Amino acid sequence: MNKGRMIRAGVAGVLAAALVVPAAAYAIPGRGTPKFGAPKASADASRQVFAARKMGMLRNRITFVLQRRAMVFDATADRLGKRIARVETLAGKIADKGGDVTAVRAKLTEATSLLAEAKAAELSAVQLFKAVPDATDKKAAFQAARAQARTAAETLKKARISLRNAVLDLRAVANGLKGTVQ
Repeated sequence: MNKGRMIRAGVAGVLAAALVVPAAAYAIPGRGTPKFGAPKASADASRQVFAARKMGMLRNRITFVLQRRAMVFDATADRLGKRIARVETLAGKIADKGGDVTAVRAKLTEATSLLAEAKAAELSAVQLFKAVPDATDKKAAFQAARAQARTAAETLKKARISLRNAVLDLRAVANGLKGTVQ
């Protein structure tokens, strides 16, 4: 046999195999021509598995986002709480030296109550976020949770502003004491 015949025989063998293998696949039970009508039980089962997997991914994503949010929010709230305590201590020292710090203490009380309100709003937002996967209208539930989270962040910002105003008032009282002492 010459080289040309061998190549032709090889190509013919490959083509024959390419035609025979798909035909053999139609002979496997359950394969071949599609059956129309009621969906197979396996299709329903695969849809349920897909829906469960999708729900699990949503729950995991919400858990991850809540962990990150809690880390940031708790750190900010702790720093704010420590600053309030530090300013209260300074207000006590200035009051001992004869300064009038009633306005400062009122603003510190306001900042403390706003901080507590922000923490409560954040807990409410967390519960709303956790309820999103089980809600019938996930979009509306998510929007409500996000609005509650924004409320918590805005309340925390108001607490920070109140603390800043208390610090500015305390600075003015302290500067007034410096002027009378000298």
